[in-house]
Amino acid sequence: MRPVVSGLVLFALLVLAGCELEEITIVEVEDVVIAEVHVQIGTGLFGRNRVTAFLHRTVGGAGPGLHDVPGASITVTRNSSASYEFGPTAIETCVGSTPEGGTGSCYWVAPAAAADFRPGEALELVIELPSGGTLQSATTVPGDFALKGVGEGEQCLLAPATPLTVAWTPSLGTWAYINETTLIGIRAALEPVGIQVDDDPLYLLGLSITANDTTIVFPGEFGVFNRFELDHDLAATLQEGLPAGTRAPVSISAADRNYVNWVRGGSFNPSGQVRVPSVRGDGTGVFAAVVVRTFEVVVSPDSAGAAYEVPTCPTT
Repeated sequence: MRPVVSGLVLFALLVLAGCELEEITIVEVEDVVIAEVHVQIGTGLFGRNRVTAFLHRTVGGAGPGLHDVPGASITVTRNSSASYEFGPTAIETCVGSTPEGGTGSCYWVAPAAAADFRPGEALELVIELPSGGTLQSATTVPGDFALKGVGEGEQCLLAPATPLTVAWTPSLGTWAYINETTLIGIRAALEPVGIQVDDDPLYLLGLSITANDTTIVFPGEFGVFNRFELDHDLAATLQEGLPAGTRAPVSISAADRNYVNWVRGGSFNPSGQVRVPSVRGDGTGVFAAVVVRTFEVVVSPDSAGAAYEVPTCPTT
């Protein structure tokens, strides 16, 4: 007679087997300092040069201040000669928002001193941590470049439903151009024709991936990374241009290799799916530089039917 295994015994065997399959090993995560240091050169619509450093920790724990890195000594040297020290400042100077429970320490070069930084300069970074560690990096700021047909920081007039080819001269040493615009007044302008706009102002992002890729069509090609978020009718309308009564600041940013290798998020991954750090030593992070050129498009007439009195955008 064959032995019979009771249901209780069989259940116990299955539980034991399941326990073996579920066995895991917990690895302790190292607490590492991350330094995100950015040099932004531009004097147009978006203001003066900005040189900032945001220092935070990978672990730190939950709670106010536990991700902070206070007391760091940060120095940037331009062209192996002039050195600039960072001072502590409000966290809003470095970041627009932080993850829930996450913080960090923000440092900057005061605006009057940051005005000295120029396109094409070689920069060296040294960060001395309060714990005694040191982080180092270097980069070269992308070369100077200019918008074609419109002055830096100026406004220009565009007819409704008219695409605009934005062009600029090449920037020596850039790895990509980050092209951004914010459409203001778009919701009210499209509401009469039944097109829904969830966000106003509406932010759009575009990308030119080589140093010689120096044109982009406004506004249609600025939404390449927003195409899955935009309403279909809205996206189709933007391919034709902007409606009357809207305006849009536009920025073209020449970014260095360190910036491109670090920035990623959502569908915007110029460096692939994995971030490549450019800061070495007792921590990790990025030391990046961009040169920004800006102008503003206004679409005539305004919402009251009056015409704007600004120079015409270079449509040819």
